[in-house]
Amino acid sequence: MCKKTFILLSLVVLLIASCKKEVTREDLTYKCECGDYTLDGTNHLLTDAHWVTLSTDTDDFGFEIITGKDYYTTAKIDLEDETEAHHLNVRITIPILTEGVTIGLDQTRFFEAHPDSNSVDIFIEEINFNTLTTSLQYIVTAGAFEFLEDAQSGTDNIEFQLEVAPSLDGFTPIGFPIPFTGSLSADKEEI
Repeated sequence: MCKKTFILLSLVVLLIASCKKEVTREDLTYKCECGDYTLDGTNHLLTDAHWVTLSTDTDDFGFEIITGKDYYTTAKIDLEDETEAHHLNVRITIPILTEGVTIGLDQTRFFEAHPDSNSVDIFIEEINFNTLTTSLQYIVTAGAFEFLEDAQSGTDNIEFQLEVAPSLDGFTPIGFPIPFTGSLSADKEEI
């Protein structure tokens, strides 16, 4: 009797252990809680926001200081009836951090963003595998952003209000500008 119970119990355990839950694409959703973008009135949560050191210098005391940063972020776009990946990638390059105008006591820096700006480059690309044209770039036509660097935590905060226009080549706008706003908290990416 004991052998039959043991065999029956073993079979039940094996049946339960062999049940497999299928991992769906929705189960793998990652949200960093590091900000959001609003493109033409539609809000998109960020899934990633990091920065890397672009350039360094040495201060008067011999310590290395960061003089330029490169930020990269990704936001997932969820639209009805889409089955493939759809993302908005933004890269903000600030080659010389001190070119921004300091405002307030917390050392917030203000940067203008427009096509003729030498102090900042903003690359915006929408990747959509649900359409025939999988890549659409946007160029900044006007706007500004505020940048606050937190040296202790390594997290930088950026808020921006821009006008962007679609572009096929990354240089020439097609169509009318649309609003693009957002805020992000980016951590340092260790390479």
